[in-house]
Amino acid sequence: MSFFPTRPLLSHKLPPSTKAWLARQFKDPLVRERLSHPAQYRARSAFKLLELDEKWKFLNHDDVDSVVDLGAAPGGWSQVVAGKLGWTIEDVVGSRKLSELRAKKRLKTFEKKKKHAEGHWGDAAEEEPEAGFGLKAEQKTAEYGSWSSPSPSSPDPIYELGFGGEEEESQRPSGRGTIIAVDLLPIYPIPGVKTLQMNFLSEEANDYISALLSPRPGVEGKADVILCDMAANFTGNRVRDVEASLDICHAVFNFTHRRLRLAEEVGRRRGGVLL
Repeated sequence: MSFFPTRPLLSHKLPPSTKAWLARQFKDPLVRERLSHPAQYRARSAFKLLELDEKWKFLNHDDVDSVVDLGAAPGGWSQVVAGKLGWTIEDVVGSRKLSELRAKKRLKTFEKKKKHAEGHWGDAAEEEPEAGFGLKAEQKTAEYGSWSSPSPSSPDPIYELGFGGEEEESQRPSGRGTIIAVDLLPIYPIPGVKTLQMNFLSEEANDYISALLSPRPGVEGKADVILCDMAANFTGNRVRDVEASLDICHAVFNFTHRRLRLAEEVGRRRGGVLL
């Protein structure tokens, strides 16, 4: 007679640690607030950032245009920053509609050019060939005055690509600035946030962040605010855990030394924030 071990899925008893964790979750006011909040924050830490910003007002300045969130997963702090900079879910829907509108414009312009070309070649085929070779004197005259001064009647290439029109003004995103979220873990999309799943210490991440940060005169590749809520995985060995935390602090400090704008560059006393 063979005996099979009890399967955990068939057991109705929970370990004491799981019961204790569930009890803390049910009693935690931030957990209940997170579930009922309209923004539907992904982590309780979002309320910590909201309290800090309410006290110090470091995200409410017009010159805050670029924010880097290190160790961003699951994305609670990035959600707060996106909301502070005006990004909403409607911006994602609006940008999709804007892309569709541009595609329709390009298709319409292409069809017009195609019809015009077909009519032009059809008329040319019906004409009888003229005697002689080469161009006539009046045909040798350039239609435009020079290469650098096109005719006013020439089509605008920007308009032909569909990047124009009054109807697009109302569909532009309401948010501003650049928000970059970096983490080794995957992050689900957040409106207005560019996510990078990589190690922020790697050269690849350094190149990506440099390219994504909005280029501004004199501050290319730098951020106005750098956030970090990272913590090393605990091993139970106190010495090892402290050492891992210090390594993260040193790495973030070195990253900030290269990527953060100084107060002198911003032009105000509390400009350039590391949190």
